[in-house]
Amino acid sequence: MAELDLDSHENSLVHTLPYETMRDLNRVLDGGEAWVELATRMPDISIQDVEGCRQFYVSHRGSPSEYLLRIWGSKGYSILSLYNLFALTRMVRCMRIIQHLVSESHHYLEEYALSTENVDVPSSSQNYQQYSRGQHASISSVKRSEPQQASHAASGTTQKSSTALTTTDTASSGNISDPIWSALQNTLAVPYTELLTATSNFAESNVLGKGGYGVVYVGEWKHTKIAVKRFMTSGNKGSHIQRERLRQSLQELRTLAKYRHDNILPLYAFSLEGPEPCLVYQFMSNGSLEDRLLCRRGTPPLSWLQKKEIAEGSARGLHFLHCIASTPIIHGDVKSANILLDRHFEPKLGDFGLSRDGKVETDAQEQSPLIASHVKGTLAYLPPEFITNKILSTKLDVYSFGIVLLEITTGLRAYMDSRSPPGLAEYCVCTKSSRKGDWIEALMDRRTPHVSNEAALTRWFDAVVCLGLHCVEKDRMARPSFPEIVAALSEFTSSFD
Repeated sequence: MAELDLDSHENSLVHTLPYETMRDLNRVLDGGEAWVELATRMPDISIQDVEGCRQFYVSHRGSPSEYLLRIWGSKGYSILSLYNLFALTRMVRCMRIIQHLVSESHHYLEEYALSTENVDVPSSSQNYQQYSRGQHASISSVKRSEPQQASHAASGTTQKSSTALTTTDTASSGNISDPIWSALQNTLAVPYTELLTATSNFAESNVLGKGGYGVVYVGEWKHTKIAVKRFMTSGNKGSHIQRERLRQSLQELRTLAKYRHDNILPLYAFSLEGPEPCLVYQFMSNGSLEDRLLCRRGTPPLSWLQKKEIAEGSARGLHFLHCIASTPIIHGDVKSANILLDRHFEPKLGDFGLSRDGKVETDAQEQSPLIASHVKGTLAYLPPEFITNKILSTKLDVYSFGIVLLEITTGLRAYMDSRSPPGLAEYCVCTKSSRKGDWIEALMDRRTPHVSNEAALTRWFDAVVCLGLHCVEKDRMARPSFPEIVAALSEFTSSFD
């Protein structure tokens, strides 16, 4: 009998847990709301995520802990990370449920979890190695630490632990690298006090949106309407999370300050002197592409001409990033929510916190893609090679943009549990195959106003859907490059009128 590849299992993302394993975890974590206590220890899980889990239970009578684990998995966390987290929170029953998916070299962590309540988690990886008799301190791969009370339901005892885990992140919270300083030479530094005034002390009523690492506020600065991204570094967060947030803010600052383009969000200024880093952007009065596709807040639907121009402009922005430097800039988080629209509906790529210097792939013989240290972004927009092997190349952005093209043409969400299949790319393939003669009619966004030149619209729609599906090929080497994408989208000069 073939041996089970535990290394493969433990590095799989949390949401891929086998059905029976997930069910057993849910039974333990749902009892006594142990999942809420677990959520407070999870990196990248926000209050909004927790409330979403509660709403899922209220609305669908589903398991809130399953929803939580799926969210965490979608943010790039592995089964091994979950096992380490259960050790930190002393949820021994949960550790045992997934222990068969984790290699034996990590099973010593159960000894720590079963230790008396007076034994704290070691304060450094070195001390932890001594505690675990010289074995590898894999527990340091969990990214966050703070005092926590583990649930009686999950562990059998209520114990307190105070943790201070180490980090492998190379970003320094105290130093800004030369490339970043170089990029900032032509960017204005603004006093933090001015941003407080501009946003009415970051008033809740000024919130435009919230993300994994910060909150965006609308404000008025020097008689100009602005958007201010405030990277949260509140004191109750683990030091690694604070460093990661600073790293992302500096990465976004570096990219936006260095690379200017008509289809990249304009950065006005930055502030690093306050309690949290802030970036100041041009205010995008028409919100995100996602907002407009879904007609949120009662906004009218986009026209087909607007959709066409948004697709072309977004592609030009990504093409610019991939070719402007000797090493391409990979955005890493392309999705309709990160394509912003100004008052003229000109698209601007935003949210560069995950952008990386990457690798162009030309053919199978020359490929040597980077391997990302953590999978982030939104799962529905991520290609299989990134989800499973964390391979980072320009073809990541190509895949994500393919999903955006399908959103633009169909008006459908990238992922919907209520749809079969739930993924938009798979749904389009199935519809195209099953409806053959009338698949265009079946997929075309009916909220978009009619046009006089329907023949031109049909040709464009057919070509763009096919281009989107070409972008989401499972084989990354089969996907087009952005020069090819821009050329394909630019072929259609008709205005549909």
